[in-house]
Amino acid sequence: MRRTLQLAALAAGGLAAPSNEQHFGQGLPKRDETSYISGSSAVTTTTHVNTIYTTIEDTVATVYETVDVTKTLCPSSTETTQYASSSGAIDGGAAPQKAGQRSNFGASAASPTSTTTSICSDDASSATAAQYNNGSPDTYDAAVSTSGISTLASLSSLATMSPTISSAMLPTTTAVASTMTSGVISHTVAPNDVYTCSTTVSAASTVPSCSMLPTAPITNEEQVGDSMLGSLCAPYLDKWLGDYETAPWGDLTTSNSDATVQADIPVTNVTRSYDFTISRGRISADGVLRDVILINNQFPGPMIEANWGDRIEVTVHNNITEPQEGTSLHWHGQLQRLEPWQDGVPSIGQCPIAPGHSFTYNFLAEIHGSSWYHAHYSSQFTAGVAGPLIVHGPTSMDYDIDIGPVMLSDWYHIPYFSIVENAVGTDLSVIPPTSDSVLINGRGRFDCSQRSYDNASQWLGSNLESDLEWTCVDEAPLAAFRFQSGKVHRLRLINHGANGVHKFSIDNHNLTVIATDYVPVVPYTTDVVTLGVGQRADVLVTALDTPEAAIWMRTSAPGGEPCGGSDNPDMKAAIYYENADITVDPKSETTHSFNESACLNADFADVTPAYAITPSNNTYSQDLDLTLVRNSTGNFEFRVNGQVYHANFNKPLLKNVQEGNFTFEPQWNVYDDFGGPGTTSVILNVTNNMPLTHPFHLHGHNFYVLNVQEGSGPAQAQRPGPNNGPGFEDGLAWDGSVKNFANPMRRDTILLPPYGFAAIQFELDNPGIWPFHCHVAWHLSGGQAINILYRPDDIPTLPEGFTEETCKDWDYYSSQNVVDQIDAGA
Repeated sequence: MRRTLQLAALAAGGLAAPSNEQHFGQGLPKRDETSYISGSSAVTTTTHVNTIYTTIEDTVATVYETVDVTKTLCPSSTETTQYASSSGAIDGGAAPQKAGQRSNFGASAASPTSTTTSICSDDASSATAAQYNNGSPDTYDAAVSTSGISTLASLSSLATMSPTISSAMLPTTTAVASTMTSGVISHTVAPNDVYTCSTTVSAASTVPSCSMLPTAPITNEEQVGDSMLGSLCAPYLDKWLGDYETAPWGDLTTSNSDATVQADIPVTNVTRSYDFTISRGRISADGVLRDVILINNQFPGPMIEANWGDRIEVTVHNNITEPQEGTSLHWHGQLQRLEPWQDGVPSIGQCPIAPGHSFTYNFLAEIHGSSWYHAHYSSQFTAGVAGPLIVHGPTSMDYDIDIGPVMLSDWYHIPYFSIVENAVGTDLSVIPPTSDSVLINGRGRFDCSQRSYDNASQWLGSNLESDLEWTCVDEAPLAAFRFQSGKVHRLRLINHGANGVHKFSIDNHNLTVIATDYVPVVPYTTDVVTLGVGQRADVLVTALDTPEAAIWMRTSAPGGEPCGGSDNPDMKAAIYYENADITVDPKSETTHSFNESACLNADFADVTPAYAITPSNNTYSQDLDLTLVRNSTGNFEFRVNGQVYHANFNKPLLKNVQEGNFTFEPQWNVYDDFGGPGTTSVILNVTNNMPLTHPFHLHGHNFYVLNVQEGSGPAQAQRPGPNNGPGFEDGLAWDGSVKNFANPMRRDTILLPPYGFAAIQFELDNPGIWPFHCHVAWHLSGGQAINILYRPDDIPTLPEGFTEETCKDWDYYSSQNVVDQIDAGA
């Protein structure tokens, strides 16, 4: 079984990140300051590289040793660090860390052989990464992750590794974490200096497995591809990236700054670069094999990390074949102020990325917190084209350990295109389509006795590949996380599903909410967090003082009306404390209850933004009525003010506007009249005239939530609609009342309850064309979207050739192939 071994020289010195530096990578367990080596090739890195990850075919325990470090000069004037182990792991202690340091965890201790070893290097600027002195001639697969995808190289032992790593200078009393029974780490330092370093850590009782649980019936690759999310091998996150001695955002806090204030955004001169290849594959996320579309063969997709004020560069390669599809990526919640063309929406700022072609996004991480990126081409994101997007910044409450993203989603056993066909079809009974199961970080467990489809022909007819037979493995591995007793843990909850409203809880623990979407809030405590599609919440969880504890994390997405969700709505993930037995499931019982039919976020009284902003008074009010109707051909449409949305992939609206073309087709749903130049903000009064929940997302803005209320309309249609469609009762009308006008709740995605309303307000401070749409994939496919255009003369000028970069390729592709755009398209 494959185990992950972390070899680390943890520098605690104050090395500031160099100006204009670039960092490259793709996914977990990658971090941007990490050098990744493939096989035995040499790698030149910057001086703040401090960690490498490698994999060996063996069970390897992490050992934190107390070591004496002495430097000697070799004859060739190169420097060597020699250390001798003086103790094994010491119970009861914790490895000292500088703020922002990434940790390995979840491995047990083993007593090392006390040895002294010394080597010399011919290169004064290099260091031997590791020497594994166990005397074994066995061959190891030394895999050093290249951007999240392992490249295996057969080596006689780790002692033969020739890659050289330039390491940061170790100052006095720096903690050295060594994951070898004995070995050598060599550093470039000033001659004749002597340093003594020590560190201890409390050891776990068992050795965890990267494949989740030792009895896992399917491998990691079969379940989630190359992703480590949801496994005990996923590393903790740092409080910030880079070897900054203090936070790179300086003295800015959540109470004296806001990411929507341009002047508050730090200038780091750092670009974080990622390389994504999107292609088809097959995984068994919940035990059922299905066709998917993956980024770098991972589900969820690779994690993007940056500091507030960094730039993020992502090169996307569209390798989707058999059949081919276009694609694009949207960076959910990022404002894209001054560069709206980077938003990633085909028909707005670009054309789709054509099959066989590539495109590079480059944008400012101007707003911090937890979010996700996803495809914005039809409902493609529900096939797997989505991943976490983490921007480190100040928080409204401190914590000890960052667990990282906890991705919540519903999951379907057939490809998204088949579901879209139903969602815009003629059968009301499959609107909305309930999912087959629920996942946490891409992992779930489907009961194979409940076969999703009754016969082989129905199953094959719904899948792209005719040779895909129904395959289900019982007891698929669940996601798992590692807690440390007594510590405060940060969890970044993200609903990246297609339809369902999730209700999240942890047995015997409360949740302290410190952010909703990208907005830090005054901390408040709850036992259940409710999230619609696209919504996020950062929560802190204080672990019990019981090192042997094992408990369940839970999410529930009840199926059917009104909250959407799943036929199998309840899913769990294991939380293992440091001394827990990971070979058995937790036994905890749920201690929290909730109303399954309530599809609302937290009460207004609980949620107060940490940075107070009062909405402006010069407002224009726009009413939006949502309806589900049957058109003249018998197909169902989700309409806004009586109009269904349909994207034109070949004519980006930003390009049209900048060329002076303000003639818009009705199906583009462009709203551009907001009362004239005196208007500084807009109120959208959205009324839901149906018994379904709609999580509405506004691009380019954090909006004020003035009021939200659920209606009391009947669950079924009460009058005939057009073309014999459903005729639901009218939704509840907003009465103009506002909750906490001095500092209202702010978000980028709001849950609009059945037969209810949501009144939101946004400032006209980001000129552009911004989609406002339901984030239920099937509702958006059915046309539930508008585009908001304001201050066209102030929209930043498109870079020369930007739209042509995607549109030239897409125009040629679409002229040679039939693009089966059966839905709204975006």
